[in-house]
Amino acid sequence: MSKQCAPSQVSSYIQQMQLENGELRRYLEAQKKVIGSLERRVGRSLESLGVYLDKLSASASSNLEWQGSVEFVQNEVSSLSDLLSDAMLLQKLEAGKVEVNLEPLLVAPLLSAVSRHLSDVKADKPLRLICEFDSSLPPIWASQELLEAVLTDLLARSLRYSDSDSPVVLGAKAVGVQVFIDITAQRFAPVGNLDFATEIVLCCRRVEVQRGKVTCQQRPDGLQTVTLTFDVAS
Repeated sequence: MSKQCAPSQVSSYIQQMQLENGELRRYLEAQKKVIGSLERRVGRSLESLGVYLDKLSASASSNLEWQGSVEFVQNEVSSLSDLLSDAMLLQKLEAGKVEVNLEPLLVAPLLSAVSRHLSDVKADKPLRLICEFDSSLPPIWASQELLEAVLTDLLARSLRYSDSDSPVVLGAKAVGVQVFIDITAQRFAPVGNLDFATEIVLCCRRVEVQRGKVTCQQRPDGLQTVTLTFDVAS
């Protein structure tokens, strides 16, 4: 004798299907934005390379201008290479093809390792990176390789795109069963350039596959804070 589903069971099933469908739509929409951003970034870089290659041909007699054009081409090639590598890694993360090894990870030594070379005081330059974290922070569940990559990328971006006289603050604190790692800076992308969706999504996915969370906050003083949240390793 066949069993019939109660109306409440059917309604619950339909709601679940609708939720999953909504999540899939949002995922596809995000992927479209990433692909569109990638196309614009690559197209703009290739166009710029063409312009500077033309200048190289026309200004072969001027060593100074020639050297400047060569450096620009080298920077664009490096940028394109990094962008394509990021895009490939993002696709692997989305497909679940990147092995993630979570382990109890000491926070303070990791933060010191990724920031030590950036926080050295030089006589001819102002201090750019300020570290504000306690050495007694509890360990968290995370992947050392992926977390190092995220922090290194965020610190490099904040220092590169913020004004030279605007310091970057790296901080961390434990609240209950979670640890919050904050990076506060003037900006994390070029002024007025919105085509950084690939890098932003990659950063978020690198944290999410570690069961962490990324939040971004625009502060009243004009600075931006990116917060990475991880569970304490019991």
